[in-house]
Amino acid sequence: MFIYRTADITDLNKFNQEAIASNPLIQVVLKFGSHNLRFQVSESWGSGDDLQLDNFIASFQDTNPEDKVPKVIDLALEYSKHFHAINYVKGLNKSLIPKRTVTQGEVTCVEWYGGLNASMEPEDLILKVDIVYTRDATGFATSRTTTRTWINRDGTENEDKKITTKYYFINPSDMIDEGLRRRKLLVSSIQIPTLTFMTEALVPLGYTQESVVLRGRAFMDEYENYFNKFVDNSSTITDPADPDFGMKTIIVRIRDEANLDYVEWLDKSPPSLGGSTTIRQYLMNEFDI
Repeated sequence: MFIYRTADITDLNKFNQEAIASNPLIQVVLKFGSHNLRFQVSESWGSGDDLQLDNFIASFQDTNPEDKVPKVIDLALEYSKHFHAINYVKGLNKSLIPKRTVTQGEVTCVEWYGGLNASMEPEDLILKVDIVYTRDATGFATSRTTTRTWINRDGTENEDKKITTKYYFINPSDMIDEGLRRRKLLVSSIQIPTLTFMTEALVPLGYTQESVVLRGRAFMDEYENYFNKFVDNSSTITDPADPDFGMKTIIVRIRDEANLDYVEWLDKSPPSLGGSTTIRQYLMNEFDI
């Protein structure tokens, strides 16, 4: 038997699924024109079911299927059968702006935005790439899982995610190369945050921004050899008789730093570190990989 109702429903698939779930007597819903709905229902349908159906229609949260289309479709230079096949670096009518999250030299997330707002902050998220590394006991990467999530026109995450895995252990040289890249990125990625922490610690003491930068450069110059050794071979204390056996050489160097020019800011706890962690502790924690 058939039941007829009038309602402006855009997402008929969602409506069909939720209608059937709301009442097992509903078999299928068809749409005629823009407002007319026909429900095929069981012969045991009664007046109570009519009321339940009217309540369901009144409370249904409709959505426009077009809102669930990834924004990248609108930016693609050429039509693609599936949005995962669109090259978001070269295949769009404008360049996206990447915002990276780096944790101890690992890029753990890259958010790709469509532009900048008036405050020069990224806006209009198009794609989010989450990256998770698996490492062995020595710190070598054995695998990397990347999850790409496209953002729909309405700002929600598309349910169809693309998940890929790279296995480093198949070619041991890949494990070495990944370690080199990670350590190099770590050294470069801590410089701006450290300078920010130094500024917060020293400006209240009367230092100018320029003098803070010069002090930061002096620190980098003095530590250059330690940074290079860390990047090249993850320099570590290897003497079993040494109480620091197994520790990174650069961590020991930072821990034991006694130069008053550096101690003046190394042992400060700036607001950006929560006011309780010192810059020295921050650096030691960062290099502990």
